[in-house]
Amino acid sequence: MELRELVSLGGLLHDIGKPVQRAGFYSGDHPKQGAEFLRELARSTGREEYKLLALFSEFHHQGYMNETEMRKKISEVRPERFGLGEEDVLRALWIVYEADNLSSAEREEGKPEQIRPLYSIFNREKGYPPVTLEFGRELPVPGDIESLEKSNYERVVNGLREDLKKVELRVDRILPVLEKHLTFVSSATAKGNVISLYDHMRMTSAIALAMLNAGCTAEDVATGRCKREKRFLLIEGDLSGIQDFIYEVSGKGTLKYLRARSAYLELISWDIILEVLNRLGLTRANVIFNAGGHFLILAQNTEGARKELESIRKHVVEWLYREFDGKLYLALDWEAVGGEELGRKGDKNLFAEARKRLKEKLNIRKLRRFCEVEDPFRGPEAGERLEECAVCGKEVPESELEPFRLGDDPSVKVCRTCNELVELGKELPKVKGFILDRKAREGEGITKGPFRHFIPYVGEQMPMGEILLLKNTLDVPGNLPGGIEFVPYLVADYFKPSAEDKYAVADFEELAENSTGTRRLGVLKGDVDNLGLFFMDMDSPSKLATASRFMDYFFKAYLNEVIKGKFEYLMGEIPSLGDWPKEPDVVVVYAGGDDLFIVGAWDQVFELAFRIREAFRAYTGNGRSLSAALGYFHPKTPIYRMADAVSGRLEKAKREGRDKDRVFVIERTAPRGFPVAYRWKQYEELWKAYKPRVYAGNGRLAKELESKKSLLWRVLELRELYVRDPKGVKWAYLIAYLLGRHKLSSLFPELVGIDAGAALKGEPQPIYWVDGVLKVVLMAVRG
Repeated sequence: MELRELVSLGGLLHDIGKPVQRAGFYSGDHPKQGAEFLRELARSTGREEYKLLALFSEFHHQGYMNETEMRKKISEVRPERFGLGEEDVLRALWIVYEADNLSSAEREEGKPEQIRPLYSIFNREKGYPPVTLEFGRELPVPGDIESLEKSNYERVVNGLREDLKKVELRVDRILPVLEKHLTFVSSATAKGNVISLYDHMRMTSAIALAMLNAGCTAEDVATGRCKREKRFLLIEGDLSGIQDFIYEVSGKGTLKYLRARSAYLELISWDIILEVLNRLGLTRANVIFNAGGHFLILAQNTEGARKELESIRKHVVEWLYREFDGKLYLALDWEAVGGEELGRKGDKNLFAEARKRLKEKLNIRKLRRFCEVEDPFRGPEAGERLEECAVCGKEVPESELEPFRLGDDPSVKVCRTCNELVELGKELPKVKGFILDRKAREGEGITKGPFRHFIPYVGEQMPMGEILLLKNTLDVPGNLPGGIEFVPYLVADYFKPSAEDKYAVADFEELAENSTGTRRLGVLKGDVDNLGLFFMDMDSPSKLATASRFMDYFFKAYLNEVIKGKFEYLMGEIPSLGDWPKEPDVVVVYAGGDDLFIVGAWDQVFELAFRIREAFRAYTGNGRSLSAALGYFHPKTPIYRMADAVSGRLEKAKREGRDKDRVFVIERTAPRGFPVAYRWKQYEELWKAYKPRVYAGNGRLAKELESKKSLLWRVLELRELYVRDPKGVKWAYLIAYLLGRHKLSSLFPELVGIDAGAALKGEPQPIYWVDGVLKVVLMAVRG
């Protein structure tokens, strides 16, 4: 066992005794109970290394750091069996001890019977029971939980023990086991603690490994140099140009091609992150977050590390520039920090201050895009003629263009990358993950990133390569060879299969054809409100890791289940035009980090917006809000126009209120200063009030309006009259006359007359809001 592996695993397992103590399996405090748990694991599995790792549980609190006793216990384990000396182990113990202190300022355990849950990072008043993390089951909704029973932890520890028996003793194999069983276990029993034990343990491992790589010694720990000196690097990367890359393609692309471009960006991010980890001698525990092309890594501050980062940055930026004609750019930079800057000091949030300095560096990089490229204006070889790719618009030598594999027209020529993405799009519905490797046999790798080939893994063949990214599971495959690194790969990949091929994605026309009423394609774009500010307020790597991970879970793992109609008990009376289908006619183009882009049958996409909002509200304990925009288009509309339209609507919705939390339901006219978007609750109340009066379901108007569709159009015309002159009263007389003549005044009583209260406050009259419901209903009844 190498020293770096010992330090990494020791950091990961140092607090294993917390759930063991809370379950009451042994006697003593959590350091002693954790040590006994690991020694028992050594006996049951025959892996003597667990006895060595038990020392990291036994010796990680100040009261136990007695070198005489530590040396005695080290000697008893006989570390030379594992290729380690006594001094190596002693140094590792001191490093993990200090890393534990730096990882968080959590309180010591109270008495075992005073057990509190993990509280939600989004709402400190609500907590979680300690359960296994399983993405295909119930949505983890925080509730009013004050205390837990030993039996809650017994199930956690028993499951943890059984899974640890099955996997190799390696960081990449242990991490997903801990994530599965300790995500909903609190790292401390203090009231309101929001840091998951899993994140505390992996951040302790990350800090410890960075300290080792920085050359920290036991003496450095004793003198406090690791806290004061800038021994660490925060490394941040941010891919820009993502929206343009995915959506700004010609109409010759299809939906599966768009999904391929989205998946490709995710793979590129992983390729870069894994290269940083590889060259700097780190593990996946050092990745604080990775979401939506944005990542943060904790590393050592050494000259060698900085040189490697400069080399990676230069290579990646040049590769992106040449490969994508300047459309994609990676801003990559780093900030040196001391151990104290990984948390708070008094009233100062030193971690947030360090991240702000790093953010400023990234912003400067973005302003100087591609300054890393040595010869940005390098032209073609003499005599070579450049032609544009018909899909992405990249200029390439004419000889490098190929017939487009997605269409039947041989005259349509595209670049190699666009054709590779066509093949990737064909494979996506079948793959269970990807193998990342620096080499690929002919026909094996569909495409590649800056460092590795991306080889589809369908689960039938024995995985062979450097890294296996496996979709939507934390379970390590039983047939995974020891030489392959395992990385769980979460992705929202729901799609409606084509009627002609279950492994093909339905196209825009097919999705639109399955709509109720008018045949339109619905487009939904949404993201979390003020999430950047929320993340910047985090005061430790552990807390930031928990917040980012839980957010990513919703948009990558649980979103699939929301689309499938699970969690119905959370939905309440949401706007709907019919029963939710078993196989919804929608396709996720992109979802991750804090945002999403979904297309499908317009009426289902309309309802899905509210389903997602209700699930998200419950998931965050009503602690975070979401804004969204909807659009309804002819299926032949170019995707970039649809994306531009809904993006503009989303920005408008977010500008209309300090609290945001709004939905842009449909295109509307408005007087200056009037809002166009609705508050979610406001629209739900309007729908609840008007829908029973005007809509019978299944594309039919309510009985009283069956032969009076034109009356609803006339109401909308009178709304336009109000919009043109909101201080006038002509609209009020005309609508009173219209409804009275048709004997429907009782159907729309709030539209008859002027709301004096609203007028005095300068607020819109009720007629201003009614179009958001009536237009949607009229689309549904249009044959």
